[in-house]
Amino acid sequence: MFPIPDIIISDYDALILDLDGTILDSMDLWNEVDRIFLSERGIELTPDYTEYVKSVRIEQAASYTASRYGLKESPEQIIGIWNAMVSDAYRKEIPLKKGAAEYLLKASSLGMKLGFATALSFDNSKAALERNGIFDIFDAHITLDDIDGGINKEEPDVYLKLAGMLGVPPERCLVYEDIPKALEGARKGGFSTCAVYDRIGAGSDEAWEAMMRSSDHSIRDWRNEN
Repeated sequence: MFPIPDIIISDYDALILDLDGTILDSMDLWNEVDRIFLSERGIELTPDYTEYVKSVRIEQAASYTASRYGLKESPEQIIGIWNAMVSDAYRKEIPLKKGAAEYLLKASSLGMKLGFATALSFDNSKAALERNGIFDIFDAHITLDDIDGGINKEEPDVYLKLAGMLGVPPERCLVYEDIPKALEGARKGGFSTCAVYDRIGAGSDEAWEAMMRSSDHSIRDWRNEN
């Protein structure tokens, strides 16, 4: 019912998955957090702001926000405000994208290793995945907080470290991401990539077309073979 293409089964031993916008249907939440946070300070949310913050770690997003708008709050205070705004949603509301659980459970049943690599905090990651019943199917996980030096997903470090934890070389791993810069980061590390559609993650139909062209595989809907 939720097929995994035969070529993925034959060509890869491990699947590395982003969370927000890839298997978690959560990007609208972050967009709304940005809108509310900025509007409370008399600032309008703009596409260029969203384009930047969606692809960097939360510390970079907070520093950028404080500097760009000259806010009185420190980056640490901004992060605290954001986390307070989203933590309940991850524990109680955020769903998986339709078909994602079935796809991943099938992959696990076939003996493929699964890992998640995310900019989301581990607490929020675990809360959302446990509530949706799939936390335990992952063999390893990593967050950007586990990477020193302020590295984000534009570089391959997070994927390389997770591949090592899984014990699978990059060329036998397939990385699933919904943001162009993250897909580029994975390719730098020698990984094959699967672009996953998200309206906010892609940003535009043109960007999605480019993501598909530059990736080895693509998923518009987890319920259909792509």
